[in-house]
This record gives sequence, C-alpha cells and structure tokens, in this order.
Amino acid sequence: MENGSLSSRVYEEILHRLLSGSLIPGQRFNRRQIAAELGVSVAPVLEAMLQLRVESLIESTPRQGTRVRVLTLEDLRGQLIVREALECQAARLYRGEPIRRHLKRLAPMARRIDATDVRSAEHIKEEIRFHHSLVALAGVPALTAAYERVMKLGLLYAIQVHHPDQAAAPRSDHAKLLTELSTDIADEAEAAMRAHAQAGKEPFFASAEPAKPRRAADSPSWLIGAPRRGRVRARARQSR
Repeated sequence: MENGSLSSRVYEEILHRLLSGSLIPGQRFNRRQIAAELGVSVAPVLEAMLQLRVESLIESTPRQGTRVRVLTLEDLRGQLIVREALECQAARLYRGEPIRRHLKRLAPMARRIDATDVRSAEHIKEEIRFHHSLVALAGVPALTAAYERVMKLGLLYAIQVHHPDQAAAPRSDHAKLLTELSTDIADEAEAAMRAHAQAGKEPFFASAEPAKPRRAADSPSWLIGAPRRGRVRARARQSR
C-alpha cells in the first residue's frame, strides 16, 4: 500500500477517535503507540498528524508534545462566523431549481433532524450531513472542502462542551428552510440561511469575549520578516 493512502487511513482512524470522544481534550499523542496500534510505521502517523494540526484539531507546543486541542468559546464563535459565511454564499449558488430537483432526497433528512433531540450526538451529525448536502449542491469543490474543515472543528467542540443554554435554544426548522431555499432569488435564499445559521446561537456569542480588532497595518505572520530586496543589497555592499 502506498504511503499516501496509508497516511489517509491513519488520518481517518485518528479523526474517528477525535470525533467519537475516544481521544479527550488535552490528551497527549504518542505517535509510536498509535503506529503500533494500527500496525504501521511512524511516517504515515506523522503525515496524518500534520493534516490534523492544519485543521486545528490537534496542537503541538515546544517541549510538551502534541495533544487534542482544547477548544474555547472564542474558538466556537469564530467557527460559527466562518460557517455562516460559507453557508450563506453556498445558498446563493444552489437556491431555486437545484433544491427543487433534490427535494425528494433532502426533505426526509430535514424531517429526521427536526425529530431528534437537539442535545444528542445523533442530531449534531444528522445536521452536518444535511448542510453538507446543501453546500455540495453549489458545485464548488473548494467551498465544500472549506465547509468540511470548519465543521470538523464544530463537531469536536460539540463533543467537548455542552453549553448550559443549549437545551433552551429554539429548535431550527429544517423543513421550513428547504421551502425558503426553493426561491429563485439569491438575496432571499441568503437571508433565509443567515437567519437559520444564527438561530439559537446568541448565548454562545454573548458569553464569548469579542475578538480584538487588528490594526490596519497588521500583516499575516507568514508575510512578516521578508526583507525587501533593495535593503538586502544595501546591507551586502556595507559588509564588503
């Protein structure tokens, strides 16, 4: 078996352990132990862990090793904002005829979600499957992949934390949402999805501290420290 497909299998196994709660928040990874359990070398385990770090599901710190990420309310707040942005854009693309064409498949999914306990793991997973199906209708693979990444983090948070106000949150009506997304007007579809995405989320936003705004001059870390070519040449001449 090629190392690429082997690392994918290892990734899927570790992801399953993360999202099933078998690996708990803060638990440290022993890559050699995982390799022994799965009957593989350490190399594909390291590749799988790299992908999980990119997806922010695990984290590494100097001299402390790698552990399951411990998520905060601020993490959830960011996840909800990104999810809303992705789903609202997707709704503008798949609204109308694609929804009507797939209604026979989507309607039973919506009814199942609406019938399950909002606090259950079953409800969370069914909701993710439903919304993933909607986003996929937009026909933009990059959009679907971005949604999958953000929902892995959301599912990890849901497994780790039960918010005290979650039980009191209003139940979202997914059957009604499908009807609203059947419109041919993009603005109406986006508004319907935005209202659906924000319903019941107020306790999470209220309990999380607002993110500190970045100054206009701030740059991403990967852009910092790249010297300008003219400056490099000047320094080279001075050192001669």
